[in-house]
Amino acid sequence: MYLYLHLYPKFSHILRGDLRRKRPHLTQTGDEMDGITVLLTGVSGFVGSELARQLLQAGAHLRCPVRCPLDSPRLTLLKEAFAGLPGSITFLDADIRSEEAITQAAAGCSYVFHVASPFIITAEDPARDIVAPAVEGTAAVLRGAARHKGSPLKRVIVTSSVCAIHDCNVKQQPRAGPGKSYTEEDWNEVSTLEAEPYWVSKVEAERTAWRLASELGLELVTVLPNFVMGPVAAKEAAAGISVGFFRGFVEARDGSDPKPPPSGSWTFADVRDVAAAHVLAALSPGAAGRRYIVSQSRSYNAKAVTDVLKASVPQLAHLPDGAVGPEEERVDASRVVRELGLQYTPLERTLTDMAESLIKLGLAVPATAAAAPS
Repeated sequence: MYLYLHLYPKFSHILRGDLRRKRPHLTQTGDEMDGITVLLTGVSGFVGSELARQLLQAGAHLRCPVRCPLDSPRLTLLKEAFAGLPGSITFLDADIRSEEAITQAAAGCSYVFHVASPFIITAEDPARDIVAPAVEGTAAVLRGAARHKGSPLKRVIVTSSVCAIHDCNVKQQPRAGPGKSYTEEDWNEVSTLEAEPYWVSKVEAERTAWRLASELGLELVTVLPNFVMGPVAAKEAAAGISVGFFRGFVEARDGSDPKPPPSGSWTFADVRDVAAAHVLAALSPGAAGRRYIVSQSRSYNAKAVTDVLKASVPQLAHLPDGAVGPEEERVDASRVVRELGLQYTPLERTLTDMAESLIKLGLAVPATAAAAPS
């Protein structure tokens, strides 16, 4: 068995993931979560659903505000996807932009995980549709959580992004100087609402979180993932940019009706690592007041991605080669390793497991399967 994730010695209880997988992934949640009640926003998203899975596997009791009706088939199917895990999950009809709703939802919770935020790159009114929901949701969650600090609330963990570290095109120089790596000491100060509204939303939401945590006396930790990839925890949590992007690789084809894979270079993070970092950020006493980047250290071009998929996933051996491009980004994501004990999942496994999960769940159909006679 491959042990890709390790704990501090005090987190001695290592929980196993789905042992039926070809390459089992071990999550690193401590038994401190067993029986604990937590509030989790964004449960129906890519990161939120994986975080829910890990928390439930650790025995936590989840309260999850949702926007859709509580009798929605989507929630029923999501709950069924988590069936059999030791913890419990309750969906709440609560607007995360309402301080009063969060106050009620957070009562009795030891931790609040605020993952929900619009992952929208462009909009007709970016200030209204992208930035405002991110900032207002973050503010309401922190203000509502603060009503319970210490009784029993211990800490709030907010999902930010490497977008809050640097701009889209990596034009901003690291604080350490040209040629150095970006770290948690860097803040994106160059993205504009007109050109990069999503980047602005992550900067403003995280700055709001830190300001309010200081004003309200809350323990806060922020987790800053890069472009999140990896297996989908539930089909109902797959309607996002990450899945849509990766489908472009799985369904790429040559021939008379070619469909080339996406082109460019990207710096990835494994969704399981991102979720595990949230849990460790909650449990580690020294994490309070810290930012933690979760990311591979450099970018990978489309050719590197298709090379992995062609070699590792039999259904994708036919893929056309992706375009060669620069692999330049430098991100120092070692703090989460040094301080929380996270060991990164190898990129090859991240990409392979994501492709296999999309195919298994019917979220992407390889060209060879699509072309086969029915």
